[in-house]
Amino acid sequence: MKDYQEMESSQRQYQNIQEHTQKMENGYEFHALKIANELCGVPKKDGNEWCFLWGENIQEGICGFGETIICACIDFYENLSKLKEEIK
Repeated sequence: MKDYQEMESSQRQYQNIQEHTQKMENGYEFHALKIANELCGVPKKDGNEWCFLWGENIQEGICGFGETIICACIDFYENLSKLKEEIK
């Protein structure tokens, strides 16, 4: 009986960790999407990928690409963060 209770407790803890991780990921995605949307507006389809572009063109601006809007948004946010670190 004790082993069963320990296993059940462990499963509950694992589920709680999974739920917390999902909430954090959703928060990160929401934050990234908010920043990308404010700077770039609506994402555009470029071939088979989505693109967020801040600037006149890809060479001079900051962009993010991905198979989904969220992937493009996260790529944009990460590229923006890299630029921020380079400026420091």
